[in-house]
Amino acid sequence: MKVAVYQIADAGDPDLNIAKAYDKIVSTDADFFALPEFFTMPGGDNRRPYTLLSSLELTAVPALEMFKKASTIFPGYIIGGSIVEREGDCYYNTCYIFKGGEQVTKYRKINITHEEVELNLCRGNEPVKFETPFGTVGLMICADCISWDVVDATCAGAKLVFLPVSLTDPNHPPFTGHPVSDIIAKKYGSTVIKITRVGTFGGKILSSRSAITTPAGTLWEAPDAQEYFEIVEVP
Repeated sequence: MKVAVYQIADAGDPDLNIAKAYDKIVSTDADFFALPEFFTMPGGDNRRPYTLLSSLELTAVPALEMFKKASTIFPGYIIGGSIVEREGDCYYNTCYIFKGGEQVTKYRKINITHEEVELNLCRGNEPVKFETPFGTVGLMICADCISWDVVDATCAGAKLVFLPVSLTDPNHPPFTGHPVSDIIAKKYGSTVIKITRVGTFGGKILSSRSAITTPAGTLWEAPDAQEYFEIVEVP
């Protein structure tokens, strides 16, 4: 199967971020197309004082419209990174899956971060797996991968696990490789597709690297922390 990974660089404007994603999706032939967490939302040096409502209206609603349109052209599954979702009084960090102009499923991030708590985002409460002709697919978002309750519920029995992540905190301790993906892949026999985004902090480009990790080790990783796109053949 072919998995397209778009390590997208923040253009500093939600409309530009969405347009970049659309252009790449509709010009790609693959079975899956994966985007990173909060890929529409300007961050780092480009961060804007959004409220949850303005974030929904300016960065999420247009993205949903884009997913629906792009999925009528792109032949596979769009793994929509994550965007803000609202239901009643709750806002969630949500990954949408589209195919053939229709929403296949969605996943609300369960293990939200301290910053997301402070922003009054709500926790999801249901792990999500869905069936495809290529096998069972599990969905997590960023910090979900360090909650072993979420990992176990999502990854057990999943052939593929998509893990969109957002901009790296400049204060995050340095690390090499993809240690969490390695642990998950080996423990559950899954292939983990981690998709990161690229931004700037204090003028410095900062991102972890996207990677595809199998039980045998790293199958592919982005060469650096720049915008990068690759279609990877995954066994």
